[in-house]
Amino acid sequence: MAIARPLWHILLIEDSADDRADLRQMLLQGSPRRYRFSEAELGTDGVRQVLERTHGPVDCVLLDHDLPDMDAPEVLAALCQGANLPPCPVVVITGTVGNSGSSLLNAGAQDYIGKRWTTAESLTRAVENAIERFAMRAERQRVEAALRTSEERYRALFNSIDAGYAVLEMMFDKQGVAIDARYLQVNPAFSRQSGLGDVEGRTVRSLIPDLEPEWFETYGSVALTGVPVRFERHTEALNVWFEAYAFRLGAPQAHQVAVLFYDVTERKQSELALMAANAAAERASRAKSDFLLSMSHELRSPLSAMLGFAQLIEAGTPAPTPAQQDSVQQILHAGWYLLGLINEILDLTAIESGKPVVDSQSMSLDEVLDDCRAMIEPQAQAAGIEVRFPVFERACLVQADAIRTKQVLLNLLTNAIKYNRSPGSVEVRCAAAPGQRVRVSVQDTGLGLSAAQLAQLFEPFNRLGQETGGEPGTGIGLVICKRLVDLMGGSIGVDSSLGVGSCFWFELDAAPAQLPHGLPVHTVLCIEDDLARLQRVKDLLEHRPGVCLLRARDIRGGIETARSARPDAILMGVPLADPDALQAMLQLAKDPATAHIPVIALGTDAVPHDIEAGLAAGCFDYLAQPVHSEVLARALELAFQRNHAGGLRATAEETI
Repeated sequence: MAIARPLWHILLIEDSADDRADLRQMLLQGSPRRYRFSEAELGTDGVRQVLERTHGPVDCVLLDHDLPDMDAPEVLAALCQGANLPPCPVVVITGTVGNSGSSLLNAGAQDYIGKRWTTAESLTRAVENAIERFAMRAERQRVEAALRTSEERYRALFNSIDAGYAVLEMMFDKQGVAIDARYLQVNPAFSRQSGLGDVEGRTVRSLIPDLEPEWFETYGSVALTGVPVRFERHTEALNVWFEAYAFRLGAPQAHQVAVLFYDVTERKQSELALMAANAAAERASRAKSDFLLSMSHELRSPLSAMLGFAQLIEAGTPAPTPAQQDSVQQILHAGWYLLGLINEILDLTAIESGKPVVDSQSMSLDEVLDDCRAMIEPQAQAAGIEVRFPVFERACLVQADAIRTKQVLLNLLTNAIKYNRSPGSVEVRCAAAPGQRVRVSVQDTGLGLSAAQLAQLFEPFNRLGQETGGEPGTGIGLVICKRLVDLMGGSIGVDSSLGVGSCFWFELDAAPAQLPHGLPVHTVLCIEDDLARLQRVKDLLEHRPGVCLLRARDIRGGIETARSARPDAILMGVPLADPDALQAMLQLAKDPATAHIPVIALGTDAVPHDIEAGLAAGCFDYLAQPVHSEVLARALELAFQRNHAGGLRATAEETI
């Protein structure tokens, strides 16, 4: 099956109708190809049809040499419009053969042919050859134009870039070691960046005899391997720092390397000067810290003696006179204040010198809050400030240092009470924060802070205008808080409204509620009013995997925590001989929310009457203190199993 050839559009520019008919007939006879014809009697009309594509794109023009309005050279000039070629191939039909053929070709015609002796075959061949030659010439011109454009762009970039640019021909010895290089080409910026001039055609060794061998090794490796390199290096020969990028250019056997480079001596000198300044500042800071640490320790010894003798005078016999008592109080007040200042300076100095130990691990935030509550309540009551703490439904675990977290929270609570208004309040809140964090907030009802005060908040020794106030302080506490929170990987901040109050907060990373290897977390609530016994229970459970301890200091708080947190077991440290303890046991047993929770009594002795009373009230087990860790662990394990079974039974009953 023959493939249909595309239809060629032929424009006949001929003033003779008979000649136009003859040309059409010869083309149709001379080739099996199909044609589409357009006609023009005048040169101007033919030019317009080609340029404006009146009848569509023209594949070839058959142009009569002599027309009433213009001759062939004039028509060609109008079609070319100053270019080397017209928009399409042109074959000139002449009446005579003369020396005008070459001028027609120079004017843009692809061919010319005699009108009187041409044949169908020769005319068809002339048209086909003209179209083919025109396509080749047009493509060549397009490629040449593209090359010129590319060359112009390259030359413009080559001349305008601020980086030095050089093309090197690497030179190797018989062992293949690069020993020299010849400059083949450089850009105008080369001289500015290198300080060298008139280098093209010359070798590097002739220009810089003492240049270090590693430069040739680097460029030689690029030439041989083709792997580009970027580096920064100093050359003693020129006393200059260069930042360079080298890559292979052309074929591997040409051994040519292109190098883009900058003189970065000024920047490197600034960097080295900055490093030296930082090192000097660090040495000065260490010296300051060492001095403060030494001085603070030196001050503590005589200060301790002063405080000790002042207390002896205060408690001596006979008692001091009222005037002496007042003087002693002044000495003690100033001494304790000075001791607190020394301790804070020691703490701040240790933090700044990087000496404090921060042991970040999974810890119970509610335990820290419970300890802080016990420590801060006397100060709050004396100042007429109500302090409210959150009640946790489940253990709140964070990744932090328990001691440092307590230090931060106590500082914020102390400030919230100290700079509050009486009567006033302080509220502590805990909430989840973005980024898997927990936020602890301390909201007070004080005077609040202005924008100017907020901007200076964490500056050392800045008390924000409270220097002349009645409350003692150093202005270091918040700085220490910020440094400690930063060391624990957290963040700290404040939101304040003047005349309303302030909310200081810090955020710590939340610790996973699930222990490694799939160990479940069991929550144990310990109701104990004796801090020493409470610490003993905490120590016993500290190394037991999968146990989180909640604490309550009294029976009422213990019942509230049990109802909200739903622990897996309860350790009742209050003596069962206490009627309130037995009543609490009965309340827990009757409440559907807590009835399934096993209660283990921790008695001070094993009195049979107390044991019987406890078991009768619903106690799961009774352990006499001091209890062995293995005995407590076994009792808790049985309690957890009992709790799990009771919880499943209660769920089934609710479902029924």
